[in-house]
Amino acid sequence: MKRQATVDIRAASFALLVEHAEQAYPYECCGFVVGAGLSERVHPVRNIQNEKHRENPKAFSRDARIAFLMDPAEHRAVLEEAQRQSLPVSIIYHSHPEHDAYFSATDRAAACLFDPAEPDYPDTAQLVLSVKGGRFADVAAFVWDTEHKDFVRTELILS
Repeated sequence: MKRQATVDIRAASFALLVEHAEQAYPYECCGFVVGAGLSERVHPVRNIQNEKHRENPKAFSRDARIAFLMDPAEHRAVLEEAQRQSLPVSIIYHSHPEHDAYFSATDRAAACLFDPAEPDYPDTAQLVLSVKGGRFADVAAFVWDTEHKDFVRTELILS
């Protein structure tokens, strides 16, 4: 897919993302937005990074203050529901506590897990919410650009 001009999300859905990010603070939150327009639904997913870090700090050196790992069962359930309802997975979101809203090298690697040259979900936008002092500070939207083979920042439109 060539670069999208914008990423659209309903204002009510965006408010749920902000609420999730603030409630998860000081840890990263994560989840999906499935569908578009009136069919759009927010699906928060549990971040299990702290659990993995406690179990195996060598393999999972980062804790949930600076990383996220979606609970596999919840992740799968969202994808299966989207498929059953023939709805697109339109957005994957996560937060950056006490950091700016940017798409880090770690975020890119996680988004291109199966093939480092291509995203796992090429038609799905990535939203990063910055939360500072427990309050929403900023958001940035990123989409896959096939020409540049990378995620690029794009405009986010609340409808």
